[in-house]
Amino acid sequence: MKYILTIAGSDTLSGGGLQTDLATFKKNELFGFLAITSVVTMTQAEYQIHPIDIEVFKAELETLKQIPFSAIKIGLLPNVEMIQAVSDFLQFFPNTPIVLDPVLVFKEIGDQEVSIMSQAITKYLIPKATIVTPNLKEAEIICQKNINNVKDMEKSCKKIVQFGAKNVLIKGGRRLNTANALDLFYNGHHFNSLQLEKISKSANGSGCMLAADIASSLAKKIDLNTSVKIAKKRVFNAIKAGTFYGVMP
Repeated sequence: MKYILTIAGSDTLSGGGLQTDLATFKKNELFGFLAITSVVTMTQAEYQIHPIDIEVFKAELETLKQIPFSAIKIGLLPNVEMIQAVSDFLQFFPNTPIVLDPVLVFKEIGDQEVSIMSQAITKYLIPKATIVTPNLKEAEIICQKNINNVKDMEKSCKKIVQFGAKNVLIKGGRRLNTANALDLFYNGHHFNSLQLEKISKSANGSGCMLAADIASSLAKKIDLNTSVKIAKKRVFNAIKAGTFYGVMP
């Protein structure tokens, strides 16, 4: 049995977050571990993010640092202190594949704070990541540049690699004005456009699942290029099988 870790927030409605990560790990027949960063709730008007106390979070990581993880997936980190704590934790896993899903799109947090968090992720986590998987908006925040087409995606991939990432997968999905849902994978040398038909259903949790599935394949020693292709197809099927609340891993 291989062990895999997600560092993520809890989605109370279970459409994404750690619930989707653990379900994806189980689907891949892996033993999933968890360090919870926050609890996300929802009112009629907005999502609300409730960070775990930083000392409790650090205690979670201390509990986990001796476990021989085959891969680590990182999701929602709601403040800079947690970003720094995760960076320190990753020093105990220098040869472990790290999948970083830089969750940065918060209506509940001001632009200035999001910018500060983006800078911290760029400094502390992107250089440690095997692959970074931002969506379009997150890539725009990290690169401080609008993305309107595939050429812009290519430039943003290159910039994220300049920040220290080994590989980048920007999730354009159905938001780009393209015939198909398009994601762009860049390994630092070559681009690979991943396209499947657009689906008119809730894609909530799809980014979490994509990163968790890539991490699962890497844990099983599947090469990264194949891992990304497998994850793209599985997420496509999970969106088709999903509900109003999110994907169905």
